[in-house]
Amino acid sequence: MAVHDHPRQRQAAPRFWGLQRSRTAIMPAVIVGLILLIGLITVADFLTDKYNDARSDRYADQLAQGQQFGDALIEGGFGVRGYVLTGRAEELLPYQLALQALDDLAPTILPKLPAQAGLASGSHIGTRAALGQLLDAWSAAIHLEDVNQRDQAAAVLFSPAVQAARDQLQQQIALYVARAHEMADRWSETADAISRAYQFINLAAVALAALAMIYAFGRIIRAINTGFAAREQTEQLFSMADMLQSAAGQEDTNEVLRATATRLLPGLGGALYVFNNSRDRLDLATRWGGYSEASAGHLAPNACWALKRGKPHMNRAENGALRCSHVNERQVSLEIPMAARGELYGLLEISADPAVADGPARLLAAQPVAAAMADAMSLALSSLALRERLRNQALRDALTGLYNRRFLEEMLERMCLEAERRKAPISAIMIDLDHFKRLNDQHGHSAGDAVLRDAASAILSCLRGTDVACRYGGEELAVLLPDCPLALAAGKAEQIRGRISELTQAGGLAVTASLGVACVPETCGSANELLASADVALYRAKQLGRDRVEVASLRAPPPRLSLIETEGMAT
Repeated sequence: MAVHDHPRQRQAAPRFWGLQRSRTAIMPAVIVGLILLIGLITVADFLTDKYNDARSDRYADQLAQGQQFGDALIEGGFGVRGYVLTGRAEELLPYQLALQALDDLAPTILPKLPAQAGLASGSHIGTRAALGQLLDAWSAAIHLEDVNQRDQAAAVLFSPAVQAARDQLQQQIALYVARAHEMADRWSETADAISRAYQFINLAAVALAALAMIYAFGRIIRAINTGFAAREQTEQLFSMADMLQSAAGQEDTNEVLRATATRLLPGLGGALYVFNNSRDRLDLATRWGGYSEASAGHLAPNACWALKRGKPHMNRAENGALRCSHVNERQVSLEIPMAARGELYGLLEISADPAVADGPARLLAAQPVAAAMADAMSLALSSLALRERLRNQALRDALTGLYNRRFLEEMLERMCLEAERRKAPISAIMIDLDHFKRLNDQHGHSAGDAVLRDAASAILSCLRGTDVACRYGGEELAVLLPDCPLALAAGKAEQIRGRISELTQAGGLAVTASLGVACVPETCGSANELLASADVALYRAKQLGRDRVEVASLRAPPPRLSLIETEGMAT
């Protein structure tokens, strides 16, 4: 019995395909909009970082100016007192330097000083009057000392009015510096919140890449929707997409590409080139078939016309053809650049047998499938790059590039279990930069960040490939040394201390480091005690004067039974 379609069913198909065509027309605009949105987010991130840096520098300048103004008040007073008490002219050098600093900073600092009780109207006019009174008193005292009236000079210098003016100015400077600190801390918290927001945006970028991949393979399905061969190609490409989503790394993607290309492009060879980390060349990732005859395992981006133009390029063997300089004169190949989210990730090269006359025609016929494979591979490589970037953000400290505390705690447990299994020692070094808060107060947070980065580089330069360096918190750093006894760890700590001292002195900042060393099993018996033992040694180093290495106390040996006790236990 024949089965006839219902009229309503026959009428539903045109509306369905019309809806599909409408969605097909809208989707490119949606994808372009998403790409533009990601570009705008990237530009906003860059501009925000610039603005944050500029504002942090402004707060640091305000703090430094306030501290310089306060130091000038103190140094000027000391200079005048020294001259009045001793009569030696060299005692006036601090006063002269302080007077110059006060003249330079007063127009900037005085209008910003907070109101203080006891000054006229609580405004900066009273502050100027107090400063003028103090400067006049210093000048009068110097003049009286010049005419050998030391007692009158001392009476002017130590008069209650002069002392009150000096105290008022110093109190206002202290309030100004405290407020500058508070504003800098608030802005640091705001900048951290903005940074976390951009991390969330990076996660959203991964989701957008997945949506783009789904759209790319939807286009593949709509492009190859007729015939048995087209359906088979669609299934193969679907399988490739599914496998690429499960790929854990570059080797997995290479294997999926080779298997898919062998089935979908029979009789053709190929190669995949991927940009290296510095993006100055493309390295050969994988090759299949026998017709890709690249002379080296890498190529320069400016040697390929496909990469220069950002479009597929055909290398033909006939005379006068425009060919890439990285292929030999006999090779016939189609080269497709792989791009995702506005960034190039590599080059897909499909090659035909140069002995076959219809090689270029076969490559042109294979171009739609090859382009779909290139799209899938570019999105997979983009996802791998984003995944690696997010992994680094989760495991590494953004300022120093060292691993973070979470990674340290995971690695410590793993390393200690491995050391216990092999009966091997494992050591830890706790490092703390001395007087780091004072360095931040005197030179600003930018200088403190620079010292932390330099210290991290100095530590890494002293370590082996198996050692792990982490930022434990603030200015405190930690190093794990597997297969390292206590004596060698102490020597390594001394080397790190010297390297940090050399770097900071070369930068003009007198910063040193205190270090504590511990070892399992020489100073403690478990992973839980290792960092605590090293931390105790670190605090002992600070108590003994800083800029030194202290080793944790050795464990007491287990008590040994005498022969009589052993015989008694046996009976």
